[in-house]
Amino acid sequence: TRANPALENERLRGFEGGIDWRPAPGLSLSATAFDNKVRHAIANVTIATNVRERQNVDAVHARGIELGAEAKLGAFSLSGSFAYTDAKVEAPGTALDGKRPAQTPRYAASATAAWRSSPRTTLALTLRHTGAQYEDDLETDILPPATTLDVYAETRIIGPFSLVLRGENLFDELVVTRNSGGSIDLGTPRTIWGGV
Repeated sequence: TRANPALENERLRGFEGGIDWRPAPGLSLSATAFDNKVRHAIANVTIATNVRERQNVDAVHARGIELGAEAKLGAFSLSGSFAYTDAKVEAPGTALDGKRPAQTPRYAASATAAWRSSPRTTLALTLRHTGAQYEDDLETDILPPATTLDVYAETRIIGPFSLVLRGENLFDELVVTRNSGGSIDLGTPRTIWGGV
């Protein structure tokens, strides 16, 4: 990807508005809508096979909604979030016009369940999902959707010291983070670690 000293500054115009609602003790809901346009957006533009250059495009227009919820029931808590983003490049007369920006999934979501059996001990599970997204500006290489499960446990052992155990991507989901013409990078595989 080549640098470009002639780049113009990006300029964001748009709005976002949201509401937080607590209909009952221990329950909170939130919703945020947004509609943003980045003029002179900087993108990695394909100019030849295996060659990209940082260039300004007319604009990137993104709009969508983000939802969140959290419930606390004594020692248990549940929380979740969901994001939907409809984004497209505005670059009339080019191959990029109307395409989604690179590495921008349409959907993303997460949910966490936690149990605090005492002030000293916490256990939590987090499920995450990221929708499919394109690696490149021309939408030729796709990063497939991925769903991962993480676990976290912490207990205080003495004084200010705690034992922490964490497992990431427990089901060893194949998470593709880069796909350039079949040359692939992978995200974190199943990883388990502990510490004090």
